[in-house]
Amino acid sequence: FVLIGAVLLPIRENLSRRPKDNFPLSYYPMFSSKREPIETFYYVVGLDAEGRRIQIRHKVIGDGGENQVRRGLRKTINQGRAPELAQAIAQRVAQRDGRRYRDLVSVSVCKGKYSVDDYFHGKTQPVSERVYATALVDRTQTP
Repeated sequence: FVLIGAVLLPIRENLSRRPKDNFPLSYYPMFSSKREPIETFYYVVGLDAEGRRIQIRHKVIGDGGENQVRRGLRKTINQGRAPELAQAIAQRVAQRDGRRYRDLVSVSVCKGKYSVDDYFHGKTQPVSERVYATALVDRTQTP
């Protein structure tokens, strides 16, 4: 009965004029609302010579936290500046010597639609994807 009461307790917050979030028993929409089955994401992906995809981390894409970088990425795409961004990211990747990026031959600025449930069950390929720009990673120019 205690467990059932703990699970049902957050419901009363939905009826309150001034609800209070009490994590982990949260009514907050980020945790409790129904999500769309297909979500759109903006990202940069790198390809190696065999065509394997590597997600480019937000710290390579731009300055700031992950959400800030993703918003900036969407804004850059919408402004038509994806080719310049792809080139800048390709230069940053070329300067990195870590294992994650050393085999990449190109980077692409993308917008993809993903089935969220499928993604969290291992099917990580997009339902659809649009590539806005691609740039080659040129390591001959790096110091």
